[in-house]
Amino acid sequence: MVTKTLLDGLKVLVTRPEQQAAGLCESIIAGGGEAIALPVLDILPILPWNESELRVAEQDMIIFISRNAVIHFMARLQICLADNIELVAVGSGTAATMQQYGLRVDIQPLPPGGSESLLAIPELNEVQDKKILIVRGEGGREHLADTLLARGANIRYLEVYRRGLPSRSKMEVEHAKTADCIVITSVAGLDNLCQLIDIDELTSKWLIVMSERIKQYALTLGFQRCVVVTDSSDAAVMQQVNQMERNDGKK
Repeated sequence: MVTKTLLDGLKVLVTRPEQQAAGLCESIIAGGGEAIALPVLDILPILPWNESELRVAEQDMIIFISRNAVIHFMARLQICLADNIELVAVGSGTAATMQQYGLRVDIQPLPPGGSESLLAIPELNEVQDKKILIVRGEGGREHLADTLLARGANIRYLEVYRRGLPSRSKMEVEHAKTADCIVITSVAGLDNLCQLIDIDELTSKWLIVMSERIKQYALTLGFQRCVVVTDSSDAAVMQQVNQMERNDGKK
């Protein structure tokens, strides 16, 4: 008698940047699935920034928009952050990365995280005259900053990385096309995937996405089946991957 494994060979396309995909890929394989790693974003550091010009030490609050924002901020930081600066994570993945780099997490929204969840918590409503530095990638959304400005905050941006379109071999692309479901972590990542693979070969596949915003964007592109995770952690993604198999995700 052959025992059916949890994922029963379900093929999952993991599009996270290479350095952030390993844990999820290992979990998929351990569950009996096939992890197909195809990073769709190259994360490239932006040229060194001047702390004195940005007045990092004078900020009342620093908001980190992503894991990569934390990584590239810490790679360039030359000073110790004062205890009176409130350090804010936009979600659980960002918070975990902050802790890995020895940063406090003073404020973090409840799942699913994201700008909308962050703006709903009391600490982000009481920001009149506060100096807030938003650490992000190049060309991110303006919704968070615009809302905080409307609430009376003084906002500065620090863009510490940019997103590029990686080159992938024909063999990698053809393998990716065999996936039963796809994990997408950002709108930019979905756009890049659709540049690497013809969108007509993707829209019938299940998408596992990190936010309602990404889901709505995917629907406008013609994707038919999207599910939003409760948060961006590997555990939350695996919960949806397992559900995908129970729902016969390979059809």
